[in-house]
Amino acid sequence: MILIQKTLESFKRVTLADLDQVKLMDRTDSKFCLHRSQLPDILDALKNDYSILEIKGESIFPYDTTYFDTVDDRMYINHQNGKRNRFKIRVRQYVVSNDNFLEIKFKNNKGRTLKERIKRPDFNTDFKSNEFGFLENSSPYSGAELQPKILSFFNRITLVDNAFTVRVTIDTRPGFKNEEKEIIINDLVIIEIKQNKNNKSALINQVLRSKKVRRQGFSKYCIGRSLLEDNIKKNKFKPLLIRLKKEYLN
Repeated sequence: MILIQKTLESFKRVTLADLDQVKLMDRTDSKFCLHRSQLPDILDALKNDYSILEIKGESIFPYDTTYFDTVDDRMYINHQNGKRNRFKIRVRQYVVSNDNFLEIKFKNNKGRTLKERIKRPDFNTDFKSNEFGFLENSSPYSGAELQPKILSFFNRITLVDNAFTVRVTIDTRPGFKNEEKEIIINDLVIIEIKQNKNNKSALINQVLRSKKVRRQGFSKYCIGRSLLEDNIKKNKFKPLLIRLKKEYLN
């Protein structure tokens, strides 16, 4: 981690206000999984063309997220079964700023991700009075039928290209927790490229290709539950679960 932090010192800084230029609430997402040892070289290749988010002198931020689902796990099952139009509902806390949001993510059958969110006063799992209407208006789920399923936590680095068209999030040490178990994948890094369209010529894509890092779907909600629960259906995720256990969970 010391080497990663040293590499980050070479990046120009941007603020949260700067990132308002590239909110990308309607976007395409591409995810990549790699070993933590690969990250310093990738960051070094990006330092002249990307800037890093800094808040209160910090550039690596902890995030906590609670994912919700129905009693019969309809959102999880829709993803496991490959349904293209699918939702994720979560409460997320940006730990450094103590900002909390209720977020609804929708991935449509064209591969685009649309996100809506409203600010909330805390990180607890009880929906507020205004959130019930938000859930019903923006998803097929009501607050009354949703219950918390898992907690996900990780540290995030956020980069933006100098043209403010591409945002890159780099999540390290992802962990998952339910009432019975906790798992932390110390050596896993998840890079997500967020942009208005899939621009394969963007520098970040070129760098990842040169390092032989291939695109890899990764749902923190679904993979977290698959790792924590023995008796849940997980056929779709088995190849990734095998890779995680072989390369990152030894």
